[in-house]
Amino acid sequence: MQILWYDYETSGYDAAADRPVQLGWQVTDPGMEPIADAKSLLVRLPDDVLPSPGAMLVHQILPDVHQRDGVSEAELANHLEQLIAPRTLVAGYNSRGFDDKFTQHIFYRCLRDPYAWQYADGRGQFDLYPVVLTYFVLAPEAIRWPEDHNGRPRFKLDRIGPLNQLDQGLKTAHDASSDVAVTARLARQLALHDPDLFAACLKRIDKHFVTDQIRADGRSGGFLEVTSFAGWDRGFVRDLWIPFRLSERSNDYVAFDLNYDPQHVMTNLIGLVESNGADRSEIRKRVRELGIQTIRINAQPMLFRRRMLEPYVKTRLEAFGRDEVRQNQHLDVWQHIQESPAFKQLYQLAVQVLVQTEQALPDDVDFGLYAGNFLSTHDKDLLASLPLMDSEGLSQWTQSFDDPRYDTLLFRYRARNFPQSLTQSEWKLWQKTRREKLMGVHSTKTQASRVQDELVAISQRTDLEPYQIQQLEQFVMWLDKQPPL
Repeated sequence: MQILWYDYETSGYDAAADRPVQLGWQVTDPGMEPIADAKSLLVRLPDDVLPSPGAMLVHQILPDVHQRDGVSEAELANHLEQLIAPRTLVAGYNSRGFDDKFTQHIFYRCLRDPYAWQYADGRGQFDLYPVVLTYFVLAPEAIRWPEDHNGRPRFKLDRIGPLNQLDQGLKTAHDASSDVAVTARLARQLALHDPDLFAACLKRIDKHFVTDQIRADGRSGGFLEVTSFAGWDRGFVRDLWIPFRLSERSNDYVAFDLNYDPQHVMTNLIGLVESNGADRSEIRKRVRELGIQTIRINAQPMLFRRRMLEPYVKTRLEAFGRDEVRQNQHLDVWQHIQESPAFKQLYQLAVQVLVQTEQALPDDVDFGLYAGNFLSTHDKDLLASLPLMDSEGLSQWTQSFDDPRYDTLLFRYRARNFPQSLTQSEWKLWQKTRREKLMGVHSTKTQASRVQDELVAISQRTDLEPYQIQQLEQFVMWLDKQPPL
């Protein structure tokens, strides 16, 4: 297996509304040794997307540069398919929360299967960010940790890299090729420091391993979960009891935070669900305030058996208020009542509240990736042939999809990547679509006025460097040259 380390610099932070402007990647062997140098590729935006000036100040790629030198999103999708070969582990830093979502949407808009790259033919996903958190908790001596002015650790890659001299010989931070090289070097340093811990973290990308782990120890001894959601005040950990799965086909298990008294949890949950007129989202929020969580087995959860914690780790966590004696008392209560009628009622209520309801299809199909059903065999077969077609072949396409999203997506795919394939009437329709998106008819996330508002807000900042002011001036000059709505 090879590891593909990758990173995007983007036009904004929303995977559905925004787009990559640069892809960086590096391929390494399983030991994180580079097979080739890190590389990057600029990507141009379609004419219905405007970049965020704030995002531009972060990656410092001016729009006239990526619009002049970049490839289309269709070409980017082709390139990604070549990079993510069978038996490739696709890895990044905070990639599950950011980069992977952009990749899903790239493949979705470019008429590919949005998910096959994550698992098919021996492929997999790996996010180094939760591993870094895990080392901070379980093996903090592995690297030097940057801190903020309050002495709290910072886990930003652009802070960790320079402090640990991982950026030697590379370009500036937030260049995608530099970021992937730093990420691979950081992974190698962690693995060399504690190979067993790194191997344990890697195992958690396999949902079957996580499932077996929970079934073996979830009810009996409980787990310590390393997660950013626990926050600094708890040392980024929470002790969990994990008694059941939401359903046989679900990837979610229900977990109870052992910091919370079981009797208090049961009483309040029953009262909450039985209250009349309560909004479902509000109920779900209140449930989480009772320490009831879901653990997604295919999201690389950092779960470790509580009984296996080293004494020095326990001592460190006590400084954050972890009270193992009290938590063990709560665990004993849960284990005692887990076969009672009251607990069975609790299970039914948790399922009622926590199971995600199916999302309705949005007005803008670009935002519909997570709202529809999985692709039918018929649609998969149709999609398999589309990326191979040129403009002429696409313009002559006459078949229809089972999924109503894809007829619209095909039209937008042609308009954004192969505008020469459009007839005159189709071109007029695309201009109407473009205007509606930039006017925010169906979603405010795409409206052009947000860029102007952001420019005004940035102009009022007092911390801008002279080069940033110059970049903003260049951004405004580029913006003034864009076609009117």
